[in-house]
Amino acid sequence: AYAEIAADFAFAIHVEPGRPFGHVDTAPALINCASKGVAVTLRGKTAHAASPEDGTSPAPALAELIPALQALGPGGALDDGFRLVTLTHLRMGEPTFGVAPGEAVLYATLRSTRDDALAEIEDALRAEVARAAEAHRLTAEFAESDHFAASINDPEAYAIAAAAMDALGVSHGQRNLPMRASEDFGLFGRDARAAMLCLGPGEGYAALHNPDYDFPDDLIPIGAGIFERIARDLLGTA
Repeated sequence: AYAEIAADFAFAIHVEPGRPFGHVDTAPALINCASKGVAVTLRGKTAHAASPEDGTSPAPALAELIPALQALGPGGALDDGFRLVTLTHLRMGEPTFGVAPGEAVLYATLRSTRDDALAEIEDALRAEVARAAEAHRLTAEFAESDHFAASINDPEAYAIAAAAMDALGVSHGQRNLPMRASEDFGLFGRDARAAMLCLGPGEGYAALHNPDYDFPDDLIPIGAGIFERIARDLLGTA
């Protein structure tokens, strides 16, 4: 069904604090990294806290996996070799003093500049977990979430957006790109010529996902104007 309405071009604007108000940063290249969330559940067997040897605790495996998984993605420069694994959640057993744990949960966010590299990180993570689970007589289960493709601007789409901003007098450049953060917009680039634009709310503005962040409504006319100009240029109705 999507093939019948597939877009030729796709454009998106994302507010990005740290940039001057009304200024856009974009480039004919990678804008946002690819990422995926992987949840790991390790299952063993509970036991009385006085006799932990009667059970199978996930504690030793979890202790091994924390540094091992982080080593798969140490971060660094945002080039083709960039890989980052961030542990976002850990839980083991229950909040009690009488029972040795029989289950542990670990959440990891995988991040890279390339979609194929993201798959390689996940394969390595699964292998590390399987090794630790086998070594400590545990079972391992995996669940995936929040899978975002890398957002890479198409050169033609970028040029169209840049021409629209020039016509409107909107300042633009290529500062602080690419970004580690990922965006679901990246998926559009697989079927359409796509471009992501990063619109600044002000250099001192509160960061995204910060409780002090409040969307600046004065950006709406700027963003809407860019979209309108792009549409008119593409449709020949300027």
